[in-house]
Amino acid sequence: MRPLKRLPVLVLALALLWVTRDSVGGAGPRHHAEWLQADDVALRAVRAGEGDTTLLLLHGYGESIMGYRAVFDRLAERYRVVAVDLPGFGLSDKPDAVYDLASYERRMGDFLTRWTRGPVVVVGHSMGGEIAAALALDHPERVVAAVLIAPAGFGLSPLLGDSTGIASPGAAWVATALSYILPVHDSAWLSEPAARAVYEPVGDSAYRRATSRILRDFDFAALRERLAGLRQPTLILWGQEDPTIPFPVGEELAAQIPCHQLIALPNTLHRPHQTEPDTVVAEIEAFLTEPGKVCKE
Repeated sequence: MRPLKRLPVLVLALALLWVTRDSVGGAGPRHHAEWLQADDVALRAVRAGEGDTTLLLLHGYGESIMGYRAVFDRLAERYRVVAVDLPGFGLSDKPDAVYDLASYERRMGDFLTRWTRGPVVVVGHSMGGEIAAALALDHPERVVAAVLIAPAGFGLSPLLGDSTGIASPGAAWVATALSYILPVHDSAWLSEPAARAVYEPVGDSAYRRATSRILRDFDFAALRERLAGLRQPTLILWGQEDPTIPFPVGEELAAQIPCHQLIALPNTLHRPHQTEPDTVVAEIEAFLTEPGKVCKE
């Protein structure tokens, strides 16, 4: 990647460093990490809240459940909320295996069956948004709605991938930067066993292998021909200044989904749930008050 092409990524990285430099606060850990089995992997998870509906939160490439700290507790005031580290990331297992969309559908589908009950709303950001949409397609009997935050599935910025949805070498550089910037622990928010609390992905060869495999195996445009089958009410949130998956891609993606509401967030980059959490929570809560309304508009 040329130096000038790296500039937007550097700016984004510095912004994320500022956003994530502090804990969300509190006198002690609000939650306790769990490791829950899903197919052939154990996934780090955090669960909270009560209610008839479960929100399953799936993070983006190179991130972890920590990316949802700013919205997790507020959503848990009204719903059961579960956030997980996807296989290959955070403190979840990183098997020496294939990391294509089908493998994520299989593992997260098993997680959905084992660890959630009742109606589920899948909430996914970026790569996690593609997986969330795939789960909605695979499990229409359980998934009643979807919230997609700048989701993959229709392609990436030309800086990060080609027209087929395969990531470029530049994406690996971004992943390395994210590993140093985005925390995987917050002792004030999430308690973990001492042996786990010292883990850092940048020093783990299994993490480096997994993130490399994902860029090789995962198709970030794999839902182009499938989105028309997504019949559940779908809220789509997208930053108008997103450099990772540009907003025009979002407009194309949204147009494929029969029952959707696309909300453009001005002056916002790729992670609105981290940089604009009040707005994101308000939009999700308004949507979930009457999800079917977007099908009538």
